[in-house]
Amino acid sequence: MLEPSPNQAADSRMPTKPQFDRRGQAALFGVLALAMALAASLTRGVPLDLYGWIPLAAAVVVVLVVARDRVMRGAFRGGSWSGFGVRRAAVRAWLPALAIPGAVLSAGYLAACVLGDVRMALPPQGAAWFAGVSVAIVVVGSIEAIGEELGWRGYLLPRIAAYGRVRAGLASGVLWAVWHTPLIYIAAAYHPGAGPIYFAAFAATIVAMSFIANELRMASGSSWPAVIFHGAHNAIWYQLQSLVVVGSASLNRIGGESGVVPLALYAAVAAWIVWRRPSWPRTDAVAGEVNPAASAGIS
Repeated sequence: MLEPSPNQAADSRMPTKPQFDRRGQAALFGVLALAMALAASLTRGVPLDLYGWIPLAAAVVVVLVVARDRVMRGAFRGGSWSGFGVRRAAVRAWLPALAIPGAVLSAGYLAACVLGDVRMALPPQGAAWFAGVSVAIVVVGSIEAIGEELGWRGYLLPRIAAYGRVRAGLASGVLWAVWHTPLIYIAAAYHPGAGPIYFAAFAATIVAMSFIANELRMASGSSWPAVIFHGAHNAIWYQLQSLVVVGSASLNRIGGESGVVPLALYAAVAAWIVWRRPSWPRTDAVAGEVNPAASAGIS
C-alpha cells in the first residue's frame, strides 16, 4: 500500500476554501459591498473617493475567499483574478461611453435653460480653457470610477450575466443605488438632505445607467468603457454645474443629475439596448471573462 508523500499529507490537512457558484459569488459580493458601505458611513465624514473603492475591495475579498490558488503562490496571477475585464482597452467603445452622458446631461441643462429661469455662461478664460479643463476632469473622474466599476461591471456583472440583460441590469442597478444610501443618509457626504422623491428619481437614473454601463462592458469585453462612462457622467455633470450663473429649483427638477430630462434620456437608451441590441456573449463561469467576438459588440 502506497503511503502519501509528506506534501500530499500536508495538503490534505490544510483547510479548504468554501466553493461558490456564480450566484453565490454575486450574493456574497453584494452583501459585502453593502456591509462595507454601511460600516464606512457610520464613521461619519468618510472621504467620497475612498467610499468609491468599496465595490472593488468587496470583490477582492470574495476572490480571496473562493480562489482555488493559494495567495502566497501568486493568486494575483491565477485565473481567479482574470475576470475583472482589464486586459483589453476596447478603445472603440470609449466614444459612446463619452458621447452618451455628454448628450444626455447637456440636453438636461439646455432644457432647464429653455423651460426654467436658469442662465449659463462660459468662464472668462474662454471655451478652449473650459474644454481643456473638462478633458482633465473626465480623466480624473474616470480614475475615481475605477473602484466602483471594477466591482459592479468587472466582477459582479459576468457572474449574473447568465440571467439575461434585463434581470442583470435590474439587479446590478438596484444594488448600485442601494449602495449609495448610507453615503446619502448616514454619512451625509453625497446629495445631503435628499428626500424620498429625489432618491426615487436618483435610483431610477442609476438603474438606467446600469443597463448602459453593462452593455458597454459586455459588448466590448472590457470594463474600461464602463469606467469611462461613469467617470464622464460625473465629470460632465460637475462641469455643467460650473457654467450656471443663475440657478433655481427648476434646474435640479429638469436638468440635474436625476432630473426629468436625464432620467428620460438614459431610460430611452436603456430601452433601446433591451429591444435592439444583440444577445450577450457567454461568460466563463469561474473567471467571468467575456468573449466579445461571440456577439455583434463594440471593441
